[in-house]
Order: sequence, then structure tokens, then C-alpha cells
Amino acid sequence: YCISAKPLKEKNTVASAKGLPSTYADFKERCHTVAVTPEGAVKMYFDAVFCYFDPSRRTEASKMLRYIMHADANWEKKQKYVTFARRLKDPACHYIFRSFASGTSPQNGYRMSPENYSLVFSGKSNEADYVRVFLISSGSDSRRIVWVKQYQDGLWYVINNADTYMKVREPASSRPDNSHDADYDNR
Repeated sequence: YCISAKPLKEKNTVASAKGLPSTYADFKERCHTVAVTPEGAVKMYFDAVFCYFDPSRRTEASKMLRYIMHADANWEKKQKYVTFARRLKDPACHYIFRSFASGTSPQNGYRMSPENYSLVFSGKSNEADYVRVFLISSGSDSRRIVWVKQYQDGLWYVINNADTYMKVREPASSRPDNSHDADYDNR
């Protein structure tokens, strides 16, 4: 199950506007058509994450993340988001988030285009007042979960994103060369 940043007509996909939103207003407008499903909310969350990577867009992207995570003002300074905010700001950690884009892998350095990507969903589970959405990360052996909740406005919002910034396998290019050490065989 994929959601793409470009329009698709294949089965099991949900189309959204091409490219990343340019402003918070654009993002919020897109949410009204995309975040109408749990998977759409997760897609909008990743759009905001990828906008945040660009320091020149960070102010707008911070508002985007605040909106889709239903968070309070100054969310980046809250204890709950310390690790998330640190990894968002550190380019050396961006591969963690890129690992969710279809076609990425440790071998290709998690290369992807934030302007044109798909997420791979592997199911969802309805709980009492929220939904757990399962995602595939190419850098992890287990599925990752994003918790989303539908609010009174009818839109879905991310209420727990912790699995999206947990460490994954590092890109192959950044790993030390241990080919001489038998302890690293078959890893």
C-alpha cells in the first residue's frame, strides 16, 4: 500500500499533490484532502518532515509538523520531542526518515526524492480511539508503527511518531570497512 507525492492510478495507492508543500497554508489545504484517511495523515507527516530538512523552510515546516501532530506551540522545545527535533535538524540522521520511502535501501544510501516518493504501508490496526498504521522501513527488519487519531474536524492526525525516528541500519557508504575482520562476516 503506497501513498505517493505524485498522482498515481494504480491500485492500493492514494494520490496527493505533486511535490512538497511550499508553505504552511499550502500544507494545511492539502491536509483537507489527504489527511482524510489514516495513511493520508502519515503521508502529510512525512511531507512536513522532508520540508523540515531544508533550513530555509524550517519555520514553515515546524508549523506543518505542529499541525499534523496536533501539537502545542513550541513543540520542538518540549521534552517529548527532544530526540525527534534533534534528528530532524541533523543531516547525518535524515536517512532514518528517508528509509520509509519506497525504493530506498542502506546500499543506495537511502536515496530518494522528497518531491516524488511513496510510502509502503503494511496494514493498520483499529484500537479504542486511535489507529496504528504499519509502515515498512528499508533499514529495519520489523514494521514501524505510527499512531493516528481522527479529531472532530474529520481529519486524521499523528499522535505518536516515535517509530519514525528510531535508528535504522546506517547507509552502506557510512559504515566502517570491517571486511578484514571475520567477526563482521555475514552481517
